[in-house]
Amino acid sequence: MRLDNWIDKNKKLLIFDMDGTLLDSMEFWQNLGRQYLESKGKTPENNLEKIIESMTLKESASYFKTKYNLEEDVETIIKQVLDFIEDKYLNEIPLKKGVKEFLIKAHSNGYKMCILTTSEKSQAIGALKRTGVLDLFDEVYTDRDFDLSKKNPQIYIKTCEKMDELPSDTVVFEDALYAVESAKKAQCTVIGVYDEYSKCDWQNIKNIANSTIDWRWYWYNNRASTNPKIMYLLFYINER
Repeated sequence: MRLDNWIDKNKKLLIFDMDGTLLDSMEFWQNLGRQYLESKGKTPENNLEKIIESMTLKESASYFKTKYNLEEDVETIIKQVLDFIEDKYLNEIPLKKGVKEFLIKAHSNGYKMCILTTSEKSQAIGALKRTGVLDLFDEVYTDRDFDLSKKNPQIYIKTCEKMDELPSDTVVFEDALYAVESAKKAQCTVIGVYDEYSKCDWQNIKNIANSTIDWRWYWYNNRASTNPKIMYLLFYINER
């Protein structure tokens, strides 16, 4: 599959979000509180995710202690949750199907490539190393490197500056609507990446992004020439 189906060959820098874009991690984040409580032998309430979705980590920890009568104090719960997250990144969370092939192809075509994530840098590096793609990237940045949110277009401008490229020469891959909007405002070319956990925003992402990609489509398309049955899956995914 030719990369110029998505990327102008004159572009120089590719910026990739990690969670939901490269890593298939959004289900984990969606169910983090539930998994933590289950690991403590507790049965979470059915609407737990809705209850804690707007809470900070400290507020969630306090809620867990009070609601589920945990023995640990709030600070210990916070540390256990952070350790729980790190363990998943270092040992379990996989790349999305098709991502590795795409990254290898992009790297071999000579693009500069970096990560811009809101996850902890140690977790990002650990997950990328474990999945065999860390060496394909020139740099790994987090929002803490810039003290900026991805809701602020400046984070993409500053990342381009760090990589010595202009936003106009840069392609950003993001799965979240707010990040797609920010990268577009920064004057980058934006490729929206499909993820099941942001599918409610998919139409808006398609309207704003310069183009979109579903890694499954890329993976299946690379194999369609040797397995015609896969074409049926291509029609389903591409037309969604």
